[in-house]
Amino acid sequence: MIKEMLDIKDRKILFELDKDCRQSDSEIGKKVRLSKQAVKYRIENLLGKGIITRFSSVIDTYKLGYSKYKLYLSLEGATKEDFSQIINFLKDHKKTEWIATCSGKWDIIAGYLVKDIYEFDESVRELEENFSRFISEKETTITLEVPHWRKEYLLDNKINQEAVYQGGRKKMDLDKTDEEIVKILVNNARMPIIEIARRTKTTPRVAGYRLKNLIRQKIVILNRVFMDLNKFDWIYCKAFLRLKNPNEKKIRELIEYLGSLRNLTYLIKCIGSWDMELDFEIENFNRFHETMSGIKERFPDLIKNHDFVIIMNEDKLDYYPGAYPRMK
Repeated sequence: MIKEMLDIKDRKILFELDKDCRQSDSEIGKKVRLSKQAVKYRIENLLGKGIITRFSSVIDTYKLGYSKYKLYLSLEGATKEDFSQIINFLKDHKKTEWIATCSGKWDIIAGYLVKDIYEFDESVRELEENFSRFISEKETTITLEVPHWRKEYLLDNKINQEAVYQGGRKKMDLDKTDEEIVKILVNNARMPIIEIARRTKTTPRVAGYRLKNLIRQKIVILNRVFMDLNKFDWIYCKAFLRLKNPNEKKIRELIEYLGSLRNLTYLIKCIGSWDMELDFEIENFNRFHETMSGIKERFPDLIKNHDFVIIMNEDKLDYYPGAYPRMK
């Protein structure tokens, strides 16, 4: 449905926005052979139709001393109202990064950004104090690193793309101005530098220098576009892989192969009941099933089994604690 709804120019613009959504209309126009006015009109049209939901900067919170934990919940006896209350509780929690409503193995997945395991434990206990009567099963994982892949499916690209990695042990600190810039960019990545300067009470020259430095230090690692897959009747699927007899060579071969799959957007290495999570933005469940079958057939000595969910809704995605909401 993407090709039916979007012509090649729109898809090229979206691809450029996913590579770096802070590119100017003029810069994108040169790459897709359109005037900056035409690019501006098309982006505004994609926003107006709800195809583009936001422009987001991905922050490497590992460098800032945070750890990522995920909580997976199966519910029982919860009405729609109860379910909404749980989602709203998680959305409002200051330490949640990502909240997803799911169909499949789990009903809700909640990702947390915390300074240590004790903060995560405290957050889980807060949830259980309020809603334990509805929780029939739960699991937790620790996220080690997250390779991000571009939306290659927009252009049917099938070459192996180098992933942008989020994760590592290097620790840095942000001063107040840098932190304000990060909080703005998380949900407003195309905001002009003049407006960023106004909101941070500094000058465009200083704000521009600060942003370039955040990118140079790889604290801001990506500026990308997010889309509403429902507009195309596509789905967002997540697979949970359990590995057997893993070694560095086999895992490297698996990751290299996964990098050739144009619908893969994230690969999450984790510690817990499974070893990897694969996130796909894909045409339908049959294509997802075929893709997973192909992966297992190619690596029978490495992949033990897998579970999956379909992400029905992303209720929250903030790449930094306290990030500001989308601004006009």
